[in-house]
Amino acid sequence: MFIFDTNERRVYLFFVVPSIVFLEPSGVAVLNTNRLRILREVADRGTIIAAAEALYLTPPAVSHQLKVLEAEVGVPLLERTPRSIRLTDAGVRLVEHAETILAECEMAVADVVAFSGEVTGHLRLSTFQTAAQSFALPAVAEVLRRYPSLDVIVDELEPERAVAALKAGQIDIALSHEWDFVPRPKDPGIDRYNLLSEPIVVLLPPNHPLASGPVRLKDLAEERWCVAQETTSSRQAVARIAQSAGFVPRVILESNYFRAIGSAVEAGLGVGVAPLMTDLRALDIVIQPLIEPEVNRRIFAAIRRGSGEAPAMRAVLDTLIAVADSLGPERLPEFRP
Repeated sequence: MFIFDTNERRVYLFFVVPSIVFLEPSGVAVLNTNRLRILREVADRGTIIAAAEALYLTPPAVSHQLKVLEAEVGVPLLERTPRSIRLTDAGVRLVEHAETILAECEMAVADVVAFSGEVTGHLRLSTFQTAAQSFALPAVAEVLRRYPSLDVIVDELEPERAVAALKAGQIDIALSHEWDFVPRPKDPGIDRYNLLSEPIVVLLPPNHPLASGPVRLKDLAEERWCVAQETTSSRQAVARIAQSAGFVPRVILESNYFRAIGSAVEAGLGVGVAPLMTDLRALDIVIQPLIEPEVNRRIFAAIRRGSGEAPAMRAVLDTLIAVADSLGPERLPEFRP
């Protein structure tokens, strides 16, 4: 049984087995929510080093907190070997409880703050480049204009890092995206608000034989490709849609910046793809619709589960949704054949 103390942000946990109740001398086992968050991060990332990096802690500090947590609950939570670490069955179960507990913490704070009804305080929002240029920064400007007592701090983080930073408590709202063919796994600790969907387009040099109209992916099978780096969802999407068309892209350039990919296309290195909202207006390239298959990228706001009802959070989310909604199909950039 769990008892949550909102003042101390602690959870009191009673372990009950048939006819026996294990208690610390104080009468309860006291769990610290930060240690639960560390355990969840280790479960998500698979290693203490990766969890420490995500939480901006040292690996010894993470190991120490996990040992304290194991002492608090009285059972092993991790199986350690020289090369790996994995959760025990008890560890897996505690992570499941941790998701609920941490969400309850967020809801408790949001519920208490909502009593004031005031949009005040500060939030940290992460965005990626194309979202920042198209709607995120205008939305933040509108929030600051409407709610002068609210500070919104903006960080630029790629989606692969943003959700991890969100779960670690380093940011409050993460703008992220997923491509067709590469859906992001559902996360029980995250609430998601869909903002918009945009088509993926083909980038071609002006004199390319296919520059006159929509492009089928299979017609690019023999081309050199300018793509994002392997760790990104956009690169994974390119690989999978190419596989569906029966080929493996011949990669000549890798960059995590679509502007750099567009510049490489302009220079004649090869072809590429990019989301339609990418600002490539200064480049001498041709942008055409991608067909067979059509591919879209969906942009969404992610928050920690339970945190969405705080007035400040609600104000930012509602403004993001409204500004993104204003970018209907008629307001997205024109194709430039």
